[in-house]
Amino acid sequence: MKSFFEEIGEKIEQALEKEVKKILKKIGKEKIYSAALVTDSDCITLFLAVNTYEYMKKEDARFLKGNADWFSKEEIEQIKKGSINLSKWIPDEWGYSDGKNSGLVEISKLLFEKEAADSQEYEKHKDLFLETVTSAFQHVIEANVFGENSDEITYFISMSDDERTSDIEDDSAKLLNLKIVYEKYHEEILRDNEFWEKKCNDH
Repeated sequence: MKSFFEEIGEKIEQALEKEVKKILKKIGKEKIYSAALVTDSDCITLFLAVNTYEYMKKEDARFLKGNADWFSKEEIEQIKKGSINLSKWIPDEWGYSDGKNSGLVEISKLLFEKEAADSQEYEKHKDLFLETVTSAFQHVIEANVFGENSDEITYFISMSDDERTSDIEDDSAKLLNLKIVYEKYHEEILRDNEFWEKKCNDH
């Protein structure tokens, strides 16, 4: 299994470099603030999500317009000012991703086939999968594939619909980013979580 993931790691790096370049062309002059490599709880799918400040503002404005009655006037002002985030750290809500025929889609097929061949053995090596994905992402980041302002972008690994998601995101963000970038991200996540927990309790 180790040799399999070593080979997959190389394929992920190659696919990421190719897909990032395509996404940068789509984004144009918009400013990227975050990029996440996303998998699922079974560790058999993989996609790259990227978002910009411009897209986030449009998405949050659209959400506010349709759900204004959820928030007080004060909360709406906080959201508009960016002191509360709606979609900032949720990759599924982001504007840019690799395409349907990307290299990451092909890698997902290989992962699915490997898991299907021996699900019990694959289950034992999920930590190795996450290490492989994180390492590949780190190599791409260090190669400055995201451009000259790449050290201002917040990077992390995410896992859809899993109780470990928060820990995986935080641990990977701590590893993949400069300390000052990670600390700002961590502070925002804690603040946003506190806001939404209170919001849910109020309702």
